[in-house]
Amino acid sequence: MHLGSQFDIRAAVPDDAASLFVVQAALAPTDAGQMPVWMQEMEERLESGGRAWVAARGRRLAGYALIDPLPGLPGDYDLSGGIVPARRRQGLGTRLLRHVQDAGRELGVGRLSCRVESLEDETATFLLRRGFSIEHEECLLELGDLTDLPPVPTGPPAELTTLEPEQAVATFCRVYDAAFAGQPWSQPYTALEVAGALTDPDDLLFLMAGGEAIGVVWHEMLPNGRGRIEPIGIAPDYQGRGYGRRLLIEALHRLRRRGANPIEIGLWRRNDVAMNLYKSLGFSEEQNWYYLACDLAGLKTV
Repeated sequence: MHLGSQFDIRAAVPDDAASLFVVQAALAPTDAGQMPVWMQEMEERLESGGRAWVAARGRRLAGYALIDPLPGLPGDYDLSGGIVPARRRQGLGTRLLRHVQDAGRELGVGRLSCRVESLEDETATFLLRRGFSIEHEECLLELGDLTDLPPVPTGPPAELTTLEPEQAVATFCRVYDAAFAGQPWSQPYTALEVAGALTDPDDLLFLMAGGEAIGVVWHEMLPNGRGRIEPIGIAPDYQGRGYGRRLLIEALHRLRRRGANPIEIGLWRRNDVAMNLYKSLGFSEEQNWYYLACDLAGLKTV
């Protein structure tokens, strides 16, 4: 009898919370003091539409899988979790994945997506052999030396401004949709998602021309003192004319005044225009990762 068959695959229940943390600690070293935060995050993910399943033998868990809806991408869900090292290569991971795929299809999930740090790591190898394919590559750029920032350009003519919260949220959604429509990296936000993620309305800086918002950058301070810029977008009629560079440099100056160091920007590697702009200002690549995806429609499971 295959050892993995001794475990049942079932939906996670509230009583599994502590055991789930033990599994997570086995998957990625985690300080026990982080348990309350991790459990709170798990609870929030489940309350916002996520679903979780566990591989269990009685109250003992050998692994879990969690799927979360991806904002702005209806039907797309993020996949995370894993099997504890001692229970791998027993068929349990495959059983858990197939169960999640079948359950996800019944729930109306169209695609599962999973982030991996390398195409050679164990998770990537496992998924690529089970119907997943490389969707895209992303990278993180950093700017650590902020002493020699170029001055904010005075042109092209436009006004830099912030807006009141309700107006800022609505305007951001409108500019984002215009700037990224049709791009593979577009992940439209709803007003509710923006309002929930926005710590300070001044983190949204708008570029105005002729009384209309033609660009926006979301720039913020992270709890660890780092600055983050993402996204930044310019309406199609104004792209390629220097507006994006002006908006980005202004955001960098504002984050420097707030004490940010370093400043990070994430982007798809295929976004050559943005990559060239960031590197021209001194950003360098510090990290990269991949997203693997599996379309559930028509997928045969066993």
